[in-house]
Amino acid sequence: MDKKILRVKPNNGDGRSAVYVEELGAHVVPDPAVGYAEDDPIVRAHPWLFVSDEDTDTTRQPPPESVRIESATRAPGEQRRSTRRP
Repeated sequence: MDKKILRVKPNNGDGRSAVYVEELGAHVVPDPAVGYAEDDPIVRAHPWLFVSDEDTDTTRQPPPESVRIESATRAPGEQRRSTRRP
């Protein structure tokens, strides 16, 4: 039986955080570039920190283009046709 290879879940930061693994008796910093086996002591102690390659979404779409945001002040040379009414 093939063992599933797991990687550290991607996050907004650099993906590195120290976790304590009681079985090893030490703090460990899992490397996001390394694949870990399902039966690895780090994975068994902190399963929430890992995800399998097949569970990650590699077809994620890029964010949509931003809409044009109107400037609150007039740019030099810009003509504004609206009038503020009291």
